[in-house]
Amino acid sequence: MAYVALYRTYRPKSFEEVAGQKVIIKTLQNAIIHDKIQHAYLFSGPRGTGKTSIAKIYAKAVNCLNPQHGSPCNKCDVCVGIDRGDIADVIEIDAASNNGVDEIRDLRDKVKYMPSVGKFKVYIIDEVHMLTTGAFNALLKTLEEPPKHVIFILATTEVHKVPPTILSRCQRFDFKNIEIKDMVEKLDEIIAKEQIAIDPEAVQAIAENAEGGLRDAISLLDQAISYAESNITEEDVHQISGSVSKTSLTKILQAISNKEITNAIIILKDLIAEGKEITRIVSDLILALRDILLEKTTTIAMPKYEELASALSTEKIYFYLDVLNELQQDMKWTHQKRAYVELALIKMMDHQTLQTIDYAGTIADLKNEIQALKKRFDDAPARVVESKRKDALVTIKDVEKILNQGNKEKKELLLSAWDKLKNYPKADLKMAAYLLYQGELEAVSNEMLLVYDDISICKKLYDQTVSQQILSIMNAKTQLIDGYVAILKSDWLVIKKLYIEQHAKGIKKPKLGPYDLKLYKDPDKPQKEAEIVNLAKEYFGDLVTVKE
Repeated sequence: MAYVALYRTYRPKSFEEVAGQKVIIKTLQNAIIHDKIQHAYLFSGPRGTGKTSIAKIYAKAVNCLNPQHGSPCNKCDVCVGIDRGDIADVIEIDAASNNGVDEIRDLRDKVKYMPSVGKFKVYIIDEVHMLTTGAFNALLKTLEEPPKHVIFILATTEVHKVPPTILSRCQRFDFKNIEIKDMVEKLDEIIAKEQIAIDPEAVQAIAENAEGGLRDAISLLDQAISYAESNITEEDVHQISGSVSKTSLTKILQAISNKEITNAIIILKDLIAEGKEITRIVSDLILALRDILLEKTTTIAMPKYEELASALSTEKIYFYLDVLNELQQDMKWTHQKRAYVELALIKMMDHQTLQTIDYAGTIADLKNEIQALKKRFDDAPARVVESKRKDALVTIKDVEKILNQGNKEKKELLLSAWDKLKNYPKADLKMAAYLLYQGELEAVSNEMLLVYDDISICKKLYDQTVSQQILSIMNAKTQLIDGYVAILKSDWLVIKKLYIEQHAKGIKKPKLGPYDLKLYKDPDKPQKEAEIVNLAKEYFGDLVTVKE
């Protein structure tokens, strides 16, 4: 016996077997139960969503000798005969090949004859939008006032091509794309009956690639069975459908996010070498970004994109989508599609708009960090008060003293010569001068307040030898300072904000509360070399020679 395609084998024969379209099915069942059968129906919607299948089931239901809750019993002679095609009361007409006036006139002449077996003669006209204007006009009168024993069911994928005069004479049902969960459920039923070895991820991929059409999904499953040697995997589905796997999409989006231009172009080249269509690659990238955006802005979880969702800002995703949408439009008018895609990928990694987005992201991160630091400062009373620790290198009181005794003229004088520290002329003080240059001078009284990003540099400045060298540099010509303190920039941002707030309230000498500056002496340990020697080696390597 010849092989029968799965979509034909598993075409639904009752309303209960139909996937999705629950509202339409319920309406049609109630019409049969309450004997409110219309003379003309219009089924419109995308391909593979059940228009013709439901039309055939409805044709059986209205003629069934023993209907069950508005559904055909599929056991009586009429139901069995209609399924076999033995009963002439259900007539299917393909409007694509029978679209002329003569065919419709012939139909109009035959509708007056009574049904041979059932209660109704049901005419199912598929792709009705293909009828010519003359054919529509010939059908119009019959459709308006058909014999009581005739039902017309018009099916179309392009309802906008059907004349309003026809639409107004039909009860219209708009079929929707079938949801992925409904398709997966139907596919699982077929897989169980056919005993197909397939991964759950592959079933999900088939449903996603079908784009709402169950017939396409079943056909893709049929194709996957022929392609796979044993167990059907997700990669098998991507190979036969031409779609791009989530793994490949993640790799290329990660490369774009990290601005790895070469890597992104290589991944694109590999996908094209695998036979993926360029337009499909772009389309799948857009869908992947859609999923990432849903992950970021809704409670819908996209497990395979969690890492990307945390790495990409919403503004950057919108920028990527704008570039890809523009690319889709440009590709319609060019034969150099690959070149356009490569240029678009480069634009997604190297464009002035990205700089603005990155700056905005950096500012947002800084604001969040300041809020976190402020919260940490608010919780400071619960911390150890560093002034009570004997091993503290600096206390909040030391900082407060410098700020309250600040001398703006002295600070401006020091800053005017600060750049000279970068290339200090004296070799023995060059390293100390460079350490000093790396800091930011924030306040000066008899002491300096220096701010650094690195805690290790802060601690180096409290080394006795380094301290003596820095004071020697600062007081080379005249006595300017007696000492200095060095703190972390993150702590300074919190202290500065609180100090300014108090000063704005009229407090001339603000008081800073307890705060842990996190700068303590390191525990005693054997010193092989002086700290200044280690520091010099860190910067100059083997050029350093230690002389006793």
